[in-house]
Amino acid sequence: MNFSTIRKANWIVATVLLATSGMLATSCSKERGAAVEQADNHEGTNIVLSVKGINEGSDNTVKQASNKSKSAKLQVESFADVDVVSAVDNNVPFKAAASDVVQSRNADGTVAAASTGLRAAALENGVTYRVYLYSADGTQLISSKQYSVSGPDLTISVTPGTTYKWVALSYNNTDAIPDVTVANPTLQLPENKDVLYASGSITIPSTPGTDVTLPITFAHKYSRIAIELNTMGVFGNMVSGNLAVSNLALRSAALNVATGALTPSATTFSPTLNWSSFTNIDPAYSDAKIAYVYTAGTTALNNVTVSVTNLAIKHADNVDRTFATTAPINISFNVTPVLGNSHRLLANIVESPLTSTGSTVKWSRSNLYYTAGHNPYRFFANNRQRSEANSYFAYGAILPGQFQSMTAYADPCAQVYPQGLWRKPSHADFSTTAYVSSNALLTDVLQNITDLLIGTKAPNSSPSPASGSTTGNYIQYTTTSGTGNSAFDAASNNLRFYYNGQLARVNVLDPNFLTLDLTAIQALLGLSYGREAALWTSDPPNSILGLVNLGTWGYLAVTKQPLLTGRIATAQGTAELLSTVSLLGINVASSSLKNVRCVRTN
Repeated sequence: MNFSTIRKANWIVATVLLATSGMLATSCSKERGAAVEQADNHEGTNIVLSVKGINEGSDNTVKQASNKSKSAKLQVESFADVDVVSAVDNNVPFKAAASDVVQSRNADGTVAAASTGLRAAALENGVTYRVYLYSADGTQLISSKQYSVSGPDLTISVTPGTTYKWVALSYNNTDAIPDVTVANPTLQLPENKDVLYASGSITIPSTPGTDVTLPITFAHKYSRIAIELNTMGVFGNMVSGNLAVSNLALRSAALNVATGALTPSATTFSPTLNWSSFTNIDPAYSDAKIAYVYTAGTTALNNVTVSVTNLAIKHADNVDRTFATTAPINISFNVTPVLGNSHRLLANIVESPLTSTGSTVKWSRSNLYYTAGHNPYRFFANNRQRSEANSYFAYGAILPGQFQSMTAYADPCAQVYPQGLWRKPSHADFSTTAYVSSNALLTDVLQNITDLLIGTKAPNSSPSPASGSTTGNYIQYTTTSGTGNSAFDAASNNLRFYYNGQLARVNVLDPNFLTLDLTAIQALLGLSYGREAALWTSDPPNSILGLVNLGTWGYLAVTKQPLLTGRIATAQGTAELLSTVSLLGINVASSSLKNVRCVRTN
């Protein structure tokens, strides 16, 4: 036998010995319960990982929560210069995974369900997770490897014709995920982290070389508590503030990776939350900020208190406003955590109202206006005489400068965030003992200055100016609450209805009405601008003062100077005719255009 033949034989023997020793090592390793990590992308069969997101429940669940939230009486608490509408619900906002419909937020802050089935939240690129591959009965750990979302080499080498149990674990960040062994399958989980867990079984086809995709949808293992501070109800972005959260007694836990069982710790911890702990829900706006905490505990958390001071706001009208300068805003919540569920503690900062002598009706401090886009229904930052087109509404319309279908009456005040806190005033709210001296039939808007109001002083009212000119720019009522608020000026601290006028009833509206400048709008308002305040009520068409099923109520105030009484402000409830016209085949209510002043529902 020559040398080359001997060398070839030795290589064959060596190869067999190496292969045999590898098999023996693998067998012994499994017997000891140690994890064996196999190489990826080998020539053979692979599991290909695909992270779908985090299970945030179904659309039906959210719809039920949303409807309940809207129908329930809002919890309102008053502070020195602002009110707070608070709620505890499960409507935690999230960024939807690419495969789902992007979720929007209702005006009341709830998540708007847009499709059926699972709603999955996205995991950011770079988030780490570990996949543990077990034998089908969960007794042997075959492999364990850490991956990252959208990272490379998202495969696991497997044997054709085999069934495996798999487990995926993440902390929803870039932290390393520890390994485990069969002998010690338990991990001590970190405090206050979003522990994500998923598990299942997968059967590999018998045909060699067939890759199998494993879609992973994580679930929250802990209870997630979201604390949201929202200033959409004061119509501005948060600029700065001081914030603290107390009475959070949370627990971490140990996790059996193979079974998913949690063992909560016997002791609690209290995380520190301050202004910097809160981030913007929508990166484009800072009027809704949120912070998250996580707990394995399931006992009730009582009197969780969010305390806010020196909350600086930039109103959408570019007016700076600061709340809680002299006393903190303290909002308390009670919540019972449920493992795997998300809970939201929502604190909506909203404008406080005004009340006046002889009435308990709570009025907004300025008129309503609409601007398309984010948080579209707002109150003007400062109450003053103005003729912006986006503050003149037709009867029953929720959009300014547009007629409304006769069968689709809506209330624009009800659209103000949070939905359900404000409404349009009724005719009864303009009580004859508090606001108007009488009720009368308005037949012609253009003639009412001289013909309608003839000199009876409105209850508890005064004109502006008090003397001198026979005209003025507002009627003011004796204000009993809401005055002296340092966050507002004097015009907004008193119940004033400015003489912004109204547009006469027409059958056709300029389609470019909302883009008209102030001069053009004032020309359309005619003599009424600067001489009368005209407001809508919420009353549906009815038989009033001879207007059979086509009449509704409004409010009208002017300044008069009768010979015997001197200068006064006078106001009446006005019964007004509504006519029906057809625009684009839809029957709509042709009406005058007036301002809307909202009142509180509670």
